[in-house]
Amino acid sequence: MVELITVMVLIGVLAAFAVPRLMGDSATGAALFGDQVASGLRMAQKSAVARRRTVCVTTTATTLMLRVRTAVGNGPCGNVQLQGITDGLYDSKEANIVMSGAPPLLLFRPDGTIDDGNGVRLGRVDIAIKGADAIRRTITLDGGTGYVH
Repeated sequence: MVELITVMVLIGVLAAFAVPRLMGDSATGAALFGDQVASGLRMAQKSAVARRRTVCVTTTATTLMLRVRTAVGNGPCGNVQLQGITDGLYDSKEANIVMSGAPPLLLFRPDGTIDDGNGVRLGRVDIAIKGADAIRRTITLDGGTGYVH
């Protein structure tokens, strides 16, 4: 009887963890990617204010790249990575988990605001994280305060 119960518990544990992964459930992956994107955007905002430098965030459907502007005149985006932030850190690891609604260029300014690279301050921006054709998470940026939630 004890062996039967042990086998049933093991099957339950495997069903809870292995089956969703095998069936291609992207909810966990989308949640992870959403957390990574939100973390990267928060890092950009905090770094811009702390370093008193413009931080440029370039986005695609699956990537988020952060650069810091180190000197006046080297364009809106510098080519210097933030210390400790490598390319690929905030990228989606699964092709079916994507980000939509994010402007291709976001400039986090030292005063805490966010603009579009042309000097136009952004209002509210909603970034959707999609997995398996359904929105799994929405990240909201407030261009006036730089707040990411």
